[in-house]
Amino acid sequence: MPIYEMEPERILPADVNAIQQPEPVYGDNEKPSWYAPLNPLDDSNETKRLRDAAFRIDNSVGSLIATIPFNQFEAVEGYNPFEDDNTLAGYEDYADAFIHSQSPLETSAIKQRIDRQIQDRTLLAEAGGAGFTSSLAMGVIDPINVAATFIPGGLAVRGGSVARTAGTLALSNAGAGVLSETALSATQETRTLTESALNVAFDATLGGVMGSAIQLVKNRGALAAKFRNDVIGEQQTQPQNIPNNIPRDRSIGAAEVFDTTLEQEAIKGPSFVNRTMNVSPVGRVAQSPSKIARQVNQQLAENNFTYAKNEEGIASFGAVETAVRRFDALIYKQVESTKDHYRQYKQAARTGGDTRMSHIEFSEAVGDAMRNGDQHAIPQVAEAARAIRPIVEQTKDQMVELGILREGVKVTTADSYFPRIYKFDKILSDRSEFKKVIADWLGETNQIAVNKAQGSLDKAVAGIERAENARPAADKLGAEIREAESWSGKKTELLSEVDKNVRLIGERQAVTDELSALRVLERQTKKQAKRQAQLERKLSAIDSAEQTLPKLQRHLEILDKPRQFRNEHARLSRHANSLTRFDRRRQAAMRRMEPMAREELDAAADDIINKIIGAPAGIVPGELIPDGLTKHAGFTKARTLNIPDERIKDFLESDVNYVMENYIRQVAPEIELTKRFGRVDMDGQIKAITEDYNRLISEAATPKERANLEKRRDADLRDIRAMRDRLLGTYGAPKDPASFFVRAGRVARHVNFLRLLGGMTISSLPDMARPIMQHGLRSALKPLGKMMTDISKMRIAKADLREMGIGLEYALSSRSKVIADLNDPYSRRSFLERGLEWSSQKFGNFTLMNQYTDTMKMWSGLITQSKVLNAAKAVAGGKNLSKKEITKLAHIGIDESMLHRIADQYSRHGEDLDGLLTGHSHLWDDRVVREAFQSAILKDVRTTVITPGIGDTPLMMSSELGKIVMQFKTFFFATHNRALVSGIQSGDASFYYGALLQIGLGSLVYVLKSMMAGREINTDPANLVKEGLDWSGMMGWLGEPNNVLENLSGGTYGMSAMFGGPPASRYQSRNGIGALLGPTFDLGGDIKNITAGVLNGEFDDREVRSVRKLLPFQNLFYLAPLLNQVEDQLK
Repeated sequence: MPIYEMEPERILPADVNAIQQPEPVYGDNEKPSWYAPLNPLDDSNETKRLRDAAFRIDNSVGSLIATIPFNQFEAVEGYNPFEDDNTLAGYEDYADAFIHSQSPLETSAIKQRIDRQIQDRTLLAEAGGAGFTSSLAMGVIDPINVAATFIPGGLAVRGGSVARTAGTLALSNAGAGVLSETALSATQETRTLTESALNVAFDATLGGVMGSAIQLVKNRGALAAKFRNDVIGEQQTQPQNIPNNIPRDRSIGAAEVFDTTLEQEAIKGPSFVNRTMNVSPVGRVAQSPSKIARQVNQQLAENNFTYAKNEEGIASFGAVETAVRRFDALIYKQVESTKDHYRQYKQAARTGGDTRMSHIEFSEAVGDAMRNGDQHAIPQVAEAARAIRPIVEQTKDQMVELGILREGVKVTTADSYFPRIYKFDKILSDRSEFKKVIADWLGETNQIAVNKAQGSLDKAVAGIERAENARPAADKLGAEIREAESWSGKKTELLSEVDKNVRLIGERQAVTDELSALRVLERQTKKQAKRQAQLERKLSAIDSAEQTLPKLQRHLEILDKPRQFRNEHARLSRHANSLTRFDRRRQAAMRRMEPMAREELDAAADDIINKIIGAPAGIVPGELIPDGLTKHAGFTKARTLNIPDERIKDFLESDVNYVMENYIRQVAPEIELTKRFGRVDMDGQIKAITEDYNRLISEAATPKERANLEKRRDADLRDIRAMRDRLLGTYGAPKDPASFFVRAGRVARHVNFLRLLGGMTISSLPDMARPIMQHGLRSALKPLGKMMTDISKMRIAKADLREMGIGLEYALSSRSKVIADLNDPYSRRSFLERGLEWSSQKFGNFTLMNQYTDTMKMWSGLITQSKVLNAAKAVAGGKNLSKKEITKLAHIGIDESMLHRIADQYSRHGEDLDGLLTGHSHLWDDRVVREAFQSAILKDVRTTVITPGIGDTPLMMSSELGKIVMQFKTFFFATHNRALVSGIQSGDASFYYGALLQIGLGSLVYVLKSMMAGREINTDPANLVKEGLDWSGMMGWLGEPNNVLENLSGGTYGMSAMFGGPPASRYQSRNGIGALLGPTFDLGGDIKNITAGVLNGEFDDREVRSVRKLLPFQNLFYLAPLLNQVEDQLK
């Protein structure tokens, strides 16, 4: 996948300049966002470091605490830190801090304190927005500032002056700022007067703004009343039936937590029925003793449970899982767009007489175009790429908004962004070629950096020369400063010495003239000789004065401007001391100039390939460059494989349908988990659950209760993590996805689907009763009539529902895949696997299951949408809803306050199609309402037309063995949770008469299936009821053990023995092993029968039947009668 790259000036860590593709991020390897320090649940190491640094720098208490360890030292008599120049080397700028130092230990402590302050300031500065908010937060909680906030608190009064309140608060904050900065300056050597002045000014400005805001809030009633009277006019209040504990302006964000009780978060219904859900994670956590666990469970996994709070009008949380399923609409749009452009291409090719590409070739051409700026020689391919681009940008914008991607990211490996998914089988079969391509690129990258290393070497050499030249100058100035400091306190004497030397030098001419006159005399008197000696001594003193005077004047200059000369000395010393640093740079540059050996490149390429083909669940990590490679030139600590797509195009998937589906299914959970919980890993919520359990454990009365709570805590956390990982597609991912066992199991599941579920549409006939069970007969039949009679209006309604992710089965076949346990988007793609995936995708259409599911979901969507919009219109019109309606709406996540907002959006965008309401919610401008509404409709549709979710099945079914043994069992576990138990919880009459209808349809399925199989139909009423219960799925997962027992015992035990009829017909075609261990082992039994028949020469009815069962499509309901006749002829 192409790599997004940050602009260099926006990069925070120096070693990170690009990211490969959206990857789940865990741990502390990301720079904190600007609001992270304000989040009490964020305890990452980087955030903690920022808070600690800000506490020491910007909080008077923290700054004082930071100085305490450095203040207790014994004085050393006669100690002077300025005696030895090396003592303060590097700390000349802070020389004043050492004036009162009385021992070497104290001097060392002061240095440590200065170093830590500098480090703290650097950390905060480099953190950008996060550093600013850390400093701001620590300043706000400073006791001085806290105390100041209470001084003017009573001055903001209703109707008071905004300017007066602002001025008071500004003055108060400025005063507090002065006190705070005084305290901080007294304990920090690195704090400057300029910095303190700026901080005081900022405090005053902030106080003024806060004062204005406070007074405006106090006056808001009068202002609002004036606005209504002057502009809008008086408004008549409407009676509203809204529970008092529901906020009117409710949102659906990560912070949405109602102050409900454990009892309100309890599921309704008999406890013995609810306990049957303990086989599934969502059912277990829904009955947790922790209220937090129950709430997080609702927000994470979709369910159809009725909670006690729903009867009070408090809505259930919208689930992240439901929000993720809305992204199916993007996949559908992409698939349909590509299909439409392919039709246009075929028409153009037919008209022009050109050779036509196949659909898969066209899809791959679109993928190539998306890597190349959405450009292609074939217009339809380029148009298809451009049509898909907004989908990619939409997901990218959401990830940037949530902080998953950094703002300003750019593509570095292609002309435009196209997700990178590797062809695993191609890499395995042509590993040597792929290795060569990777190694060549690594070598080229290394060589480019080697070439650039020459520039670094030149800079390092220049730095060394500058450092060598600076050393003598620094030594000379240091000596001058030391000599000048010897006159410290004796400036008068120094001035006298300077004046004395100046006067003495001024006498040179006179002394010279007189001495010259004496020297020319032939004979001197004794007096003249004595005078000449005096003058010669004086001339010598003058010479000495001329040498001494500049030094004395230099001393005087230094004493007059001590800081200026100390700064100059510090500058020269820094240059001189940089010799070691520049020498290290020179050595590093010389090392980088050594290119990597081919053996090293090949080994690194092997490591990269192993990471790609061994990625769990097929999600390739972003960090592919080996750790050891980052020490070589050209490779950063980011470790992303920035090789251009064009270089490895043959090893990348280009089929735009396959790539985009996998891409969206990968990023959608990341987006929605981050949106709801703040982080993909749900770290804050997991900690909150743990803390809640800690409280419960501390309150437990007995050791046994505490032990049970600890076990339940571990189980709840396991289930929450498992459902999160199922949503991400990583739970149960095999360590070696390319192993024979994993791939053989995947192939076997596809084969089982193709050979055994040809009649699944007939088996799904009982689903026709589900809308009636969920909504009642009257509510269900009216939309059904519209669907059958008004096609034009139905097109409008269907398009609206598809925007929510409803009715997309014909294109995506997603429900069929989930029911058949084929929902594995990261499978390896050999030719056989591709063929099986294509066949499985189309098989749902061949069986008419996808068309049937679309119809059922459209019907359910119309019912739910109309009910919600009618309720919204009623509430907006001042009508009261019944308790049953309030409970039903709260059950799907809509409370009455939300209904008002829905009504507002519907009035602007919705449409009444002759009594069938459609909201056109994709046009709504209130995103919170749009997402709440769409999630509510989608949740109800997925539970009405039962679509298994992440929490419905036992965790063992996510393992490779579980997928094989429990194949085709997913639907029964989902039915148990979403239909049987939830229906009993609701207690509606519609559930019970709908259940009777469903059992009746189950009996019809038995009759049809028996006719298709050529079996005798047992019309005994007891048998029809038994078969109806079984085929309808009304027994949930409880019917599966019964069927296995009947198959193994031949009907001696089980429900059939109780009813007095034959064993359940649904398992009659399976042998005992298949009934117990699933259809794959049943397949093995059939192969054994065929092999034994061939070897023994006895090919009878059993062997013929086994051959029939091996054939794909053998039980398609419209082909089965013909195959029955062929089978009869062969027997």
